[in-house]
Amino acid sequence: MKINLFNLFIASFIVIISCSDVELSEKENEADNLINTFIKKNKIPGLSVTILNGDGYIEYSKGFGYADVEKKININPKNSIFRIGSFSKTLAGTALMKMYEEKKIEIDSPVGFYIKNLPADKKKITLKQIAGHLSGIRHYGDGDDMNLNLNYENTSEALNIFINDSLLFDPGTKYSYSTHAWTLLSLAMEKAYGENFIELMKNEILNPLQLDKTFAEEIDLVLNDKVAFYEKNKSGDIVLCPDVNNSWKWAGGGYVSTTQDMAKFTWKVLYTDFLLPETVKEMTKSQKLPDNKKTNYGIGWRIRYDDENNPYLGHTGGSVGGTTFVFSSNDKSVISIMANTSEASFGKLPYQLINIYKN
Repeated sequence: MKINLFNLFIASFIVIISCSDVELSEKENEADNLINTFIKKNKIPGLSVTILNGDGYIEYSKGFGYADVEKKININPKNSIFRIGSFSKTLAGTALMKMYEEKKIEIDSPVGFYIKNLPADKKKITLKQIAGHLSGIRHYGDGDDMNLNLNYENTSEALNIFINDSLLFDPGTKYSYSTHAWTLLSLAMEKAYGENFIELMKNEILNPLQLDKTFAEEIDLVLNDKVAFYEKNKSGDIVLCPDVNNSWKWAGGGYVSTTQDMAKFTWKVLYTDFLLPETVKEMTKSQKLPDNKKTNYGIGWRIRYDDENNPYLGHTGGSVGGTTFVFSSNDKSVISIMANTSEASFGKLPYQLINIYKN
């Protein structure tokens, strides 16, 4: 299905105007203009943006464009549910550290301690190395893994996609991003916890933090507020994505959520007593290579910097029909952005928006 982009952009503008019954503040108007310009330039079907201040309260939260273009359903930042892609790693990494804090798992233990009968080259990889992309396990590679549309009944079954492939390097010696490695990590977590990963996540993260719009995207998950998923074809037209099934990568990229839920999650994990301060520090500090070089990746949390070298903690997410950016700045504010289209690079937009509300 091709989409009339001109009508889309007009509609997204109308959504902005209808969001407020009062005159827009100067900051809000500046943010709206930035987002509108971005949407038009990049042909985004729908976009959700939520910004929290340093005290965890919403400063700005708006939807632009459509959750479903054909049905003319508007984006709502409280309810519109997107694929969050690799931000799922941040959820899973936080669950790992919660288990670690509760003495249910050891992050420096080899994965073979928890999972028996692994190939010999995988047994000694530590959970911390896996969580920091130091395992040597491949990423998607040359195959079409990201577009898999098979339903895996359990995490053990999903290991078969990659577990017998050779390691790219000796664990701990190099950094190489791997979503597959997180499937192995999630099975170790299951073995230590005694329940499947989805129930583990509900018990350790989703329920305690009241993330009632965050779910594993299971095959039978029916959500009225889940957005439609789009991509650009070779001609640059916006079309619906092919169906995929993310049951092979719950921990690495299989969750769906809202901008408000993921902003709330980020702020609560980093700035409340949900975790002990020393646990947060361990989780968010950069791991290092043998030459002491930092990877700028902790345990499911990435460290990145803006043009002025200000640090941010969080993660991005790219999935079939979804792009996510959720980070917190050093003043404890949080920006959460989600689009319902593949490969919607946000560029400098998140930093521009968060800087509007810093002043």
